[in-house]
Amino acid sequence: MEITPQRILVIGAGLGGTAMLEIFIDDPLVEIVGIVDANQQAPALQIAKRANINIFANITEAIEASRPCLAFNLTGNDNVTSEAAALLGMSSVVGGFQARFIWNLLTRLKKSNEQITNLAYHDSLTGLPNRILFYDRLNQAIARARREERSIATLYLDLDGFKLINDSLGHNAGDALLCEAARRIVSCVRDSDTVARIGGDEFAMVICNLQTPDAIDQVAKKIIDAISQPFTINGKSCSVSASIGVAIYPTHGKTAEQLIKIADAAMYLAKHNGKNCYRTAIS
Repeated sequence: MEITPQRILVIGAGLGGTAMLEIFIDDPLVEIVGIVDANQQAPALQIAKRANINIFANITEAIEASRPCLAFNLTGNDNVTSEAAALLGMSSVVGGFQARFIWNLLTRLKKSNEQITNLAYHDSLTGLPNRILFYDRLNQAIARARREERSIATLYLDLDGFKLINDSLGHNAGDALLCEAARRIVSCVRDSDTVARIGGDEFAMVICNLQTPDAIDQVAKKIIDAISQPFTINGKSCSVSASIGVAIYPTHGKTAEQLIKIADAAMYLAKHNGKNCYRTAIS
C-alpha cells in the first residue's frame, strides 16, 4: 500500500522553521511544499534553497501555490494564523499554543539528534573525533591532497608509561591524564588539522598542507615536548612520554588504511628505539 506524504507549508523561516526543515526534509512521510518569510535572509531559506523547496514572500501566494497542505505557523504571530486559516480553513493550520509546543518539541528533537551524532563520531572521554570520524577526515584530506597535488601526514601516537599510572593511581587519574594529553596535542596543531583518540592511550592525527619537507618534524617534536612535561593529577606529579609514527601521503601510502598501518608500524619502531621520540616510515 502506497502512503501519500503529508504536504506541509512552513510559515516562518527562523529557528523553528530551520528545525522543521532539518528534521523533516528527508522524511518520506513528509513533503515540505514551501516556506514563507518576508525576510529573504532568514536562516531556514538557505536550507530551502539547497533542497529546491519553494520560497514565498507572502502567505496568500504560498497557499495558492501549495494547497492542499497543512500550514505550520512558526512565527509566533496569531494574526498570521488567522490569515492562513481564512484561506485554508482552521483545520488545516497549526498555530498559537500548538505551534509553540511543536516548535519546542522540534528544537529539543534537533538538539537530541545533534547529541546522538556527536556521541557517534566523538570520543566520550576527551571529546576528540573517534576512529570513525578520523577515517572520514583522513579520506577527505587524501582526496583534497590528490586534487591539489599536496602532501599530508598521518601521525600515530602512543603514550609511554600510561599503563603504570593508570594501574597505580586508578582509572579516574588515568582518564584525567588522557584528557590533559589530548588538550596538549590539540594545542600543537592547527585548527585545520585533526586529532583523534583511536582507543586506550593511542591518538592519531592528520596534518594537512605540508609546506616544507621538515614541517612534520617540527610538529612531532612539539608534541613530544608537550607530552614530556609533568602532569599534575589529583595533586600528584607524574610523567609520561610519547612515541610517534609518521606516514606521508603519497610517499608512504595512498589510502587511509595504508597510511594508518604504516604510521602504526613506525610508532612501534619509535618505541623499540627508546620511546619519547618519533620515526618516519621508510619509503
